[in-house]
Amino acid sequence: MSELTKRIITALLLIVLVWGWYFHSVSPWFERFLALVGLLATGELVLLMKLRWPLVFIGSSLPLWYAFSLHSDPRYFLLMMLAWFALYVFSARLQQASFPHFVAAVWLFFWLYMFAVAVAVTHTSTLGQYLIIGACLAVWASDTAAYFAGRKLGKHKLCPAISPGKSVEGSIAGLVAGVSVAMACWIHWQVLDVLPALLLAVIVVAAGMLGDLSESAVKRTIGAKDSGKLLPGHGGILDRVDAMIMALPVSWLLWEMLCYA
Repeated sequence: MSELTKRIITALLLIVLVWGWYFHSVSPWFERFLALVGLLATGELVLLMKLRWPLVFIGSSLPLWYAFSLHSDPRYFLLMMLAWFALYVFSARLQQASFPHFVAAVWLFFWLYMFAVAVAVTHTSTLGQYLIIGACLAVWASDTAAYFAGRKLGKHKLCPAISPGKSVEGSIAGLVAGVSVAMACWIHWQVLDVLPALLLAVIVVAAGMLGDLSESAVKRTIGAKDSGKLLPGHGGILDRVDAMIMALPVSWLLWEMLCYA
C-alpha cells in the first residue's frame, strides 16, 4: 500500500471518528474519549522527547487525564508539572538528563492540555461548539492556502531555522484565507459581531501558525520528522493537531474575554 493511500484512508477514518465523537457523544463519554486521546498524545510526547523513565512519566499523567475526564480544570496542570519536575530531578540525580528536552516536553504538554480543556469546556454550549468549529475550519483553510500559495508564490523564507518550507507569501495567504473563513462562520452563526470576530480571527489564525512552528521547533531540536507513528501516513497525534493546540485555547480564552468585557 502506497504512502498516499495510507494517508487518504487514515484521513477518512479520522473524519468519521471525530465527526461521530464531537457531534453525537455526550458527557461523560465525550470527556473520557478526549482524555484517552490526551493520554495517547502524552505518551507520544514523552517518547518523542526521549525523557528518561518514559513509562513513569506517562503513568504519572494518568491521574491528570482521569481528573480531566471528571472535570476539565486547567489548574490540574500545575500539580502535574510539580510531579513531572520531581521525576526529572530524580531521573537526573545520578545521571545527567537533558533539561532542554524536559522543558520542550512541558511546553508542548501545556498546550496539549489547554487544547483539551478548550474543546471540553466549549462543547457544553451551541455557541461554544460553533466557536471551535469555526476555529478549526479557519486553521485548515489557513494551512491549505499557505501550502499552495507558498508553492506558487513563495520567495521569502518565513523562518528557515525552524521550518524551511514555510514562506512569508504563503503565511500572508494563509492569514487572509483563515481570517475570512473564521469571520464568515462566526458572523453567520452569531458567535460574535463583525469587529470582535475580525480581531479574534486574526489572533486565532496567527496562533495556529505559531502552534505549527512550535512543534516544528521541538522536533528539529531532537532531529525527528514526525511526532509518532500512531496514524499511518500522517505521523502522530501531535502532527495532526499541531496548529490546533494553540489556536483552540486562544480562541476559547479570548472569546470569553470578549463576551464578558
